[in-house]
Amino acid sequence: MVKATLKIGYRYIWSALAFLLGTSAVNADLLRDGHEAFLNYDFEQAYELYDKYAKSLKKNPNAPGVELLDQYRRQLEIAENSLDNVQKIEIIDRIDVPASDFFKYIKLPASGGKLLSPDAAILKNRHNLSDFAYSSEAGDIMMWSENNDDHQEVIMESDRLMDGSWDKPVNVGSVLNEGGNVRNPFLLTDGLTLYFSGDGEGSMGGYDLFIASKDPVSGQFRQPMGLGYPFNSPFNEYMMAIDEENGIGWWVTDRNRLDDRVSIYIFKTNDVRKNYIADEEDDIVSLARIDDISVTQDPDTDYAQILKDIDARYRKNQRNSETEFIFYMPGKVARKLSDFNSTAAKRNMQQYLQALQEHTALESQLSELRRRYHQTDKKKGSATALKNQILEIEQKREWQSDRLKKMRNTIIAAELNK
Repeated sequence: MVKATLKIGYRYIWSALAFLLGTSAVNADLLRDGHEAFLNYDFEQAYELYDKYAKSLKKNPNAPGVELLDQYRRQLEIAENSLDNVQKIEIIDRIDVPASDFFKYIKLPASGGKLLSPDAAILKNRHNLSDFAYSSEAGDIMMWSENNDDHQEVIMESDRLMDGSWDKPVNVGSVLNEGGNVRNPFLLTDGLTLYFSGDGEGSMGGYDLFIASKDPVSGQFRQPMGLGYPFNSPFNEYMMAIDEENGIGWWVTDRNRLDDRVSIYIFKTNDVRKNYIADEEDDIVSLARIDDISVTQDPDTDYAQILKDIDARYRKNQRNSETEFIFYMPGKVARKLSDFNSTAAKRNMQQYLQALQEHTALESQLSELRRRYHQTDKKKGSATALKNQILEIEQKREWQSDRLKKMRNTIIAAELNK
């Protein structure tokens, strides 16, 4: 669900902008042309046009355009300064795919985790704003994005419990937002390193890619860092995914302006970061912009074979990815019904999964009622009605929890006594 607002394109908004700013069309043209120069990496021209626009606003220092100009100047400064640190990478290929479901074209092996549909089971009763839901290889961690109470996109995480149910989702940390929105999380196998997309103050334009590491002691993420060129651009970067086992990465961007399609770049990851020396390159902007992936490639490398290997690992993962659930028993873990030897255990497991789905739906309903209750005037009759409804559902939830424990024990007993 790449945001429709991100796909509109900058050039379609300027006629409305002049009206919004209350400035003349000529003044709005300066800001428009400056931003277009920025998108074309003509930073010198962008600075010049922004300065002219700033002078035109002197008679109206409180105009809405001042805030937008400040934002554009900040992005321009980040973009220009980042040219001194363009990372040297080897790009295997670029593919252009539909923006609506780009995550389906990222071919991760089993060790890289899974990119699930936005309506994955745990999210059926929640509002996932990410283009996918990330699941760890073991299926014990899931991450996605939601709006918080301030209507800001934040990254949520839930851990799978021993009985196969999911713990209450939590916000992984507002430090990631930097005053903006964050989405499309991807967690490395260490459980501590997170890639995500954000449009906060550290972005050079639209959504950028960031990396953040988690403090293993406190469990809190540290201040994120932008990935810089060539991964970021003045356009939108939607996600980063890494196959650590085989040293392959993917990043998704709309920098090529393909309307309802986005580009996925497949590249070799570096064990140690390598940067171009800007002063020694004929055209550092071209390298930052990825004008030609062939200049990043080794002429002696068979990239077609690398792509075949990636596809083979992915197909193997697809054949083996039949996990329907995770159910822990003494000395055994069941991931699908066929893992049970007992017919009774299979039958009971089906009933358990249905009851677990009802319990999850009840938890979501209870959370929504509590939210509404806290926003309701306690003196009104509607607040009393909500309170009574909450108490009733809490009792039902407690009964369901006890029922699930008994059902789980019945399944284990049936399987172990087979």
